[in-house]
Amino acid sequence: MQFPKHLTVRVAACLLPALLPACSSSDARAQDALGSYQAAAAANDLVGARKALLELVRAKDDVPDYWIELGKFDASAGDYNSAYYAFTRAYELDRNNVDVLRAVTQLALRTGDLASAESHADELALVAPDDPWPKLTKGWAAVTESHFDQALGAADSILANAPFDPSATVLKARALLGLGRQDEATALLLKQIQAQPTDSGSLQLLARVYQRQEDWPKLVGVTQRLIQLVPADQGNALLLIEAAFRSGNAAVARGESLRLLRSDPAPGLVTSVLDLWTDYWPSRQRIDDARSLGAAAQGMEQKLAYAAFLSREGSPADAVRLTSAAATLPVDARNAEANAVLADAWWRLGNYAPAKNRLDAVLAFDPGNASALRARAELDLRTGKAPAAVVDAQKLVTVLPNSAPDRLLLARSFAAAGNQSWANRTLWTAFQDIPGDERIYAALAMTKKGDPDGTRDLQEEFDRQRDAKVGRGFV
Repeated sequence: MQFPKHLTVRVAACLLPALLPACSSSDARAQDALGSYQAAAAANDLVGARKALLELVRAKDDVPDYWIELGKFDASAGDYNSAYYAFTRAYELDRNNVDVLRAVTQLALRTGDLASAESHADELALVAPDDPWPKLTKGWAAVTESHFDQALGAADSILANAPFDPSATVLKARALLGLGRQDEATALLLKQIQAQPTDSGSLQLLARVYQRQEDWPKLVGVTQRLIQLVPADQGNALLLIEAAFRSGNAAVARGESLRLLRSDPAPGLVTSVLDLWTDYWPSRQRIDDARSLGAAAQGMEQKLAYAAFLSREGSPADAVRLTSAAATLPVDARNAEANAVLADAWWRLGNYAPAKNRLDAVLAFDPGNASALRARAELDLRTGKAPAAVVDAQKLVTVLPNSAPDRLLLARSFAAAGNQSWANRTLWTAFQDIPGDERIYAALAMTKKGDPDGTRDLQEEFDRQRDAKVGRGFV
């Protein structure tokens, strides 16, 4: 996806105190936010830069250039929904800016708002008749309706005049994939990135192709190039970690993991990296690293993410050390999560009664605390109280419907309670709700042992799910 070239944020005259000392309070806040943004950007502080941009548009929400800066920043980080909102606000304020109209059209497609994309594309065709995006929009609309031959025609009509147009190349490759011509799509993408090494869109689609083929060594190389081109997109870094582990290159995976985890990451990113360690890195080194990273973490939320991982992976005593100081009583909004993680560590150490009491206290305060629901379900399974585990696991799935491990916990709970039919039903529902997940597929495949027809049908559906994921979300 191509966006307008970087613009230096235009500072209004009232943001120059030497010229106009009588600025309004909103102008003063905007000046402070602008300075914070420039300082954060210079220090490569991505979190601080976005925070400053948000302050900037709050202070002066009628300046389109500020919304453009925020939109470009969010897009560079892969947050296309937020970028779409920001560019839409910019377009509402300045409807004569063709670059912004083009960006809104692209982002509407990227976020799945097809009706708005087509409407904006019609506007763009009127003000910029030679712009390729009206054709591209029709091509992507055809992809969403599985009319891949029409999409191929739209792409070819652009490539006839601009053979290496990045957006048309990705559209053509996506159309070829939809037509089952994977080798041609791969060859097209490889040719494109050889001619245009900075074409991140083609690299991203190629990464998806290699992921589907489970060609992990090639995926390592592609994701490393993507990280150089789009350093703010954490999804590429997570994909590199997975690919490196699965290709047997633990050193690269660990190095990239530590790069992310030592950059004061958000708690969600810590959890995402540690989940990859759980799935693909059996080495004892992961415990040592998590212990040291947890001790050095500045925020309690980050410490709790490390503690939860350490408990799950066989080192609950470390989790107790990380959480004890924060897990005070009575339970309240500030300490509920710490108490849940501490109690999870306690039961894994064999302290069942104190763990149960603490989990009960957390859930009395916050019935939807996912960590406490998960821990109490696991504890109930360990102590032979499967019906109680089913109740907690059902609540947990309601709180986190897209969590594959929690769906599997519910299935295990049903099975332990002697209700295999509901366990199987849980797996089938998860298979449809969370398509392409290897863990759910593996669990469901176990139920098909001795049933060759059922196994074949399941494999075919899983392949379809994975094929659909290759091109999902591409514009």
